[in-house]
Amino acid sequence: MEKSSSSSSSSSFVPIENVDWISTLPNDLLLVILSRLSTEEAVRTSVVSKRWEHVWKHMSHIALDMRKKVTSSNNTLDVTKRVAPLMTKIINNHRGHLESCVIDSYTNGMLNTWIDSLTGVRQTKHLTLRRHVGEEKWQNSCRDFPQNSFSFASLTSLSLFSYTLRTSHSFNDCQNLKTLKLWVTFASEAGIFNRILASCPSLEVLVLGVGCFKKGGPLKIDNKRLKLLKVSAYGEMEGIKVTSPSLHILAIDEVLPCERYNFDLTSPGLQFSRFLARISLPHVSYNISKENCIGHEEYVIKSGGALLRKSFPAYMSVSVDLMNAREVSRLRQVLLAWTHPIRLELEIIFKKNNAHREEEASPKYKEPFPNAEFRVDTLWMYNFSGSSEEEFAFVSCLVRQKTVKRRMMIKTTGFPERNKLEIETAVAKLRALKTKDQWELTINCF
Repeated sequence: MEKSSSSSSSSSFVPIENVDWISTLPNDLLLVILSRLSTEEAVRTSVVSKRWEHVWKHMSHIALDMRKKVTSSNNTLDVTKRVAPLMTKIINNHRGHLESCVIDSYTNGMLNTWIDSLTGVRQTKHLTLRRHVGEEKWQNSCRDFPQNSFSFASLTSLSLFSYTLRTSHSFNDCQNLKTLKLWVTFASEAGIFNRILASCPSLEVLVLGVGCFKKGGPLKIDNKRLKLLKVSAYGEMEGIKVTSPSLHILAIDEVLPCERYNFDLTSPGLQFSRFLARISLPHVSYNISKENCIGHEEYVIKSGGALLRKSFPAYMSVSVDLMNAREVSRLRQVLLAWTHPIRLELEIIFKKNNAHREEEASPKYKEPFPNAEFRVDTLWMYNFSGSSEEEFAFVSCLVRQKTVKRRMMIKTTGFPERNKLEIETAVAKLRALKTKDQWELTINCF
């Protein structure tokens, strides 16, 4: 019997085949797997087998970063000389078109070669170049990019960090660019930046952290398509002049080095009330629109609000149509993204010029609005009628959810007496919603 049992056990053994199931997947799925790895790790998979040898070369995004190698060595220049050729090899070996590429480097030596290969050959759509200070220091940060470097039709987004530009000729005829970000970027005078911006008429998103070494007139931002503008200025900038009729979002990131009268804004789509006199201070003005807006996508979806969240103190003006469900939904997204750790002073301007409305469901405010963590020290409201059910539902939700901590101020000046009475009645109802632990909150008219 024992022998029989042993024989039965032996006959039930099934050998397991040594099959590499992952390598049998189609390239599209393998590229999804590689997208979870760093570029360096993805390139290493080429030695796994013949099947993996060329897969990484079709990745839609690559990020080349010298910092990992440099931080482990005391000799920055020696490391960059060894790493730069490897980065060049990765770029040259890539096949097909690149959706995006990010390069963090300490050297300017190979930069022109990389740019030419990425924009001219691989038709990269989104290019980010970040220069870090090593042993070369700032004396070698000046950059003369080749003429027309960024004018290739495929390139739609460009971000430069920590460069000093001598000329504007690398931006000649850049009608292809829709997004331009110049972080910690300097030039001898504002005219260089003005010529760059004049060469980019298709811009919809513009982020500027720029400075000048000498006076040479104001920074001029004149663009008919611009939707989002974030600006901070350093050094000898003599003022900023903005002419942009399509602007939906304006962010002043830091206190500007120019007086109020040197900041000239012409943008009918943006409304200011209380914060107009402080426009040169850190501030965000946001005209919520039902239309598709690349600025809203950049602010809420791509950056999660981080793009506009460094201001101190925090002032925000928002214009919104509460009768439009799409605009209300976007307002929720904007406020959810603004998880500011410091005091926020918020201004809401209710739009009234919406006679024709699309057929859509009315906004509902039964859920916490905007969320349990969002807090405002002071809320200023304009065009609050007191008779609108949507407006009252919205504001009462802010009281019940304890969103406003100290002051809720509702403008009545300029309204007819009949409207003032409706507003004061609504204010009395709002006060009745306060709980005992909201003793610090005051709700008043002004």
